[in-house]
Amino acid sequence: MAKKSLRSSASRPSKAGDEHTLDLTSLPPAETIVRLPKHAGNRRNLDFAKHYGKGCDVVVYACQRTLERMASSSAKSAGKTLSPTTISTYFGDGLSAFLPHCATMAAALERDLRLDDIDRGLIDHFIAKLRQSGERSSQKQRYSATKPVLVALGQSGWIAQDIFPRNPFPNYNRGTAGQRALSEPERKAVLKALKVDMRDIIKGSGLLTRGELSVCLLAIAARTGINPTPALELITDCLQPHPLKADRYVLVSYKRRGNATHIQSLRRSADIETMVTALPDVARIIDLVRKRNSELRKQSSHYASTLFVYESSNGTGIETILRLNQETLRAGIKAFCQRHDLHDADKKPLALNLSRLRKTFENRLFSLSGQDPFLTAKLGGHTPKVSNDYYLEAPETAERDWHLMGEIRTEQLLGKVSTLPNKNTPVAKCRDTLMGDLAPKNGKHCQKFLACFRCKSFVVTGEDLYRVFSLYWMLVGMRRRMGGSAWKRVYGHIIRIIDQDIATQFDDEIVAIQRQRAKADPHPFWRDPELLEIIT
Repeated sequence: MAKKSLRSSASRPSKAGDEHTLDLTSLPPAETIVRLPKHAGNRRNLDFAKHYGKGCDVVVYACQRTLERMASSSAKSAGKTLSPTTISTYFGDGLSAFLPHCATMAAALERDLRLDDIDRGLIDHFIAKLRQSGERSSQKQRYSATKPVLVALGQSGWIAQDIFPRNPFPNYNRGTAGQRALSEPERKAVLKALKVDMRDIIKGSGLLTRGELSVCLLAIAARTGINPTPALELITDCLQPHPLKADRYVLVSYKRRGNATHIQSLRRSADIETMVTALPDVARIIDLVRKRNSELRKQSSHYASTLFVYESSNGTGIETILRLNQETLRAGIKAFCQRHDLHDADKKPLALNLSRLRKTFENRLFSLSGQDPFLTAKLGGHTPKVSNDYYLEAPETAERDWHLMGEIRTEQLLGKVSTLPNKNTPVAKCRDTLMGDLAPKNGKHCQKFLACFRCKSFVVTGEDLYRVFSLYWMLVGMRRRMGGSAWKRVYGHIIRIIDQDIATQFDDEIVAIQRQRAKADPHPFWRDPELLEIIT
């Protein structure tokens, strides 16, 4: 094949070094595979061979070199720059659609595609092609997986950088619905099935199979709401002693996308009998998995510290030690649902995965915390915005549950002095923050601030209106973040109570003054949801 000097006519950053130079003697290259570091995903090798010889070899090789650098950086940083799963998504969801499009463009131009052909016009054609096929969510997904690779090409000086439209898929998620949390009957059915399987696993002995490991992982996810990839990548010492409490442990997992270590406090049950009568606690499940398959880890040179490993036969009688991954977990969950005949409300087979369990866990926290989104977000390990946007769903009983249970007192406006003991809270007043209606009654002060409106110990006086309306305006401001319908379901009841049940009990002039004061200079507690997250 003739010698090719591969250079882009796009401007090259001055800082570009030798690694950013593409000078080739032949295409396709001798090596067409990008090898990924070990990870919980299924794809280990990214093979570009099928994309060569289609009139766009220059573009294919530039993409291959880019993914090689990404994979090398991921290996050196232990996945902190980009996880191997993300790089795999760039190839499988992004380039698998973009490179065939480049081949089509080369055929239309009746010549080989050059790097300087990757411009705004080609990107617009690619977006138009995506819009003509597949669901809206998959269109966005493919574009989002392609763009980072092209951005990296631009940063290397191989293509122009300013070639992307600002928002090619506006409101794409309005036409699609994300996975919903399990309904209460579905949640109870799953937990009941997990109890049955865990009881059998605990009574057994010997090595745990991949199906049994899948059940153990499901049980951990149901109790912790852990993310799928961090769950699959748990290590044997993920359980550490709690620094302060002897009866607790902390579960340590790592979420690469947020580049953060997530720590959850867990209670270890001292009653062995609970393991056969109810779903065992997370600490004991992890202990079980660690001990039963310890010999496999000793024999493995790759998975010595990986928690979920199992022994597999390839059909030739040769046993191989493997780790649980996304594909084997899906198979294990499918078998679990079929074994227990789990169905949804429409009598269809239940679609179960770790993401649905996480969303279910988050909404369970929301309910148990008195529908406090800030405490829920804190326990879930993310911000209130992420919690509201992606996890929380309005409870079916929200409209029924949210009505004013407390007391409105206007006697202070008439000069009367109250003999009732009241303590200030960030919302208004409380008769007793230690032993009140919704207080924990364990010696700690109640912090279910957003549940005050449906607490019998709640008291509002004229001097509290400033704090009440500070909360009011903060919730109004969250409407734009959440979207109208979601906000109405989750927070609309609080706004209605303040407008209809509280404000109407006081003099109009006082209400107007405090309302405006709170809007211009809100109480410190209600100025910023992020601040509230820290306080709670």
